[in-house]
Amino acid sequence: MSQLNSKQGLKVVLSSLFLFILANAFMGIGGGINDTIFNNYIAATYKISPMARGVLEFPRETPGFLIIFLIGFLYFLGDLRVSIIATFLCSFSLIGLGFLAPSFLLLIVWTAIYNTGTHLNMVLTSSIGMELSKEDEYGKILGIIGSVATAASIIGYFIVMVGFKFLNFSFQAAYVIAAVMYLFAALFLVPIKLPKKTQHKGFKFVIKKDYWLYYVLSVFFGARKQIFITFAPWVLIKIFKQPVANFALVGIICSFLGIGFRNIIGRLIDRFGEKKILTFDAIVIFLICLGYAATENIKIKWLALGLAYGCYIIDNLMFATSMARSTYIKKIIKHPDDLTPTLSTGTSMDHAVSMSLPMLSGFLWNKFGYEYVFLLAAVFALGNLYFVRKIKIES
Repeated sequence: MSQLNSKQGLKVVLSSLFLFILANAFMGIGGGINDTIFNNYIAATYKISPMARGVLEFPRETPGFLIIFLIGFLYFLGDLRVSIIATFLCSFSLIGLGFLAPSFLLLIVWTAIYNTGTHLNMVLTSSIGMELSKEDEYGKILGIIGSVATAASIIGYFIVMVGFKFLNFSFQAAYVIAAVMYLFAALFLVPIKLPKKTQHKGFKFVIKKDYWLYYVLSVFFGARKQIFITFAPWVLIKIFKQPVANFALVGIICSFLGIGFRNIIGRLIDRFGEKKILTFDAIVIFLICLGYAATENIKIKWLALGLAYGCYIIDNLMFATSMARSTYIKKIIKHPDDLTPTLSTGTSMDHAVSMSLPMLSGFLWNKFGYEYVFLLAAVFALGNLYFVRKIKIES
């Protein structure tokens, strides 16, 4: 009888894992559409400067900073219910972005709501994914989930590329399609059953000295991430005048490469450990930052553009290594109930940097030139490398 129950339990977990992967696929399509058009949308609609683009990141990233409180206050609902709510928020806010943002202020409001949903799921995808996997397969399962979401984002990029190049798409049409994709994702989350019936009561916040290194790594990741998200595309748009269709094409290239790359990184984490993978990441990011900065001194335009796109693609791929931070904290966590709140604490710390750094970076761009933004990022990459070398996981 117990063997029968065990088989039934495994079947439920596998079924739920499939639904979770499917939900992440639809999120990948919706997110792919928004990621591709957002910078061109605000550049075309609001005519903002690099400094203003940096300032926009403060309210845009505020939900990520507040994630420790959002996860803590919503803890009683459980991870899955919060993820469903977050995904509905993404769908609703994309309609707002497309149709209800006539002013820059309303753009900020809808962007903040969208980012609340995506940042909640940023934490919950890792915690739910690891809950649906075996201990020695954390990296593998997170790699599969990430690979599927990346593969699905190709559909989003393809929709944008074909729509804007051949079908005379408006930004509003693209946002409607993205919103529908998030709606489907939410519906696929509803029937999922998690294997552990954890009692979530009240509020829960976790900040512990034992996890200090995870927090530090999160801060450095926030610095590296935000410079890429904000200023790498801004270099291509403002310096090299690249249109939205080109971003869709490069998004497709990144996604095709990322499908296999995320899978490989996930398996390498399980095989070689988090320390080696994050060391590799820090070194590559340092070299990429120098590459972005070097484009200023290359007088042959096609060569400079090729280097910028090359850095952009490799930079995008290296985000896959962030799985190693999630598996690291999972392995050193003192109590299972600490996982989601600790992941949310790390996300808040990463976004404390994300909120403030773009303003400094925007100032550097305006005052001295865009290459100084990436030289600053190179310094952060070296700092990250120093702390990555301190990782220790007891067997």
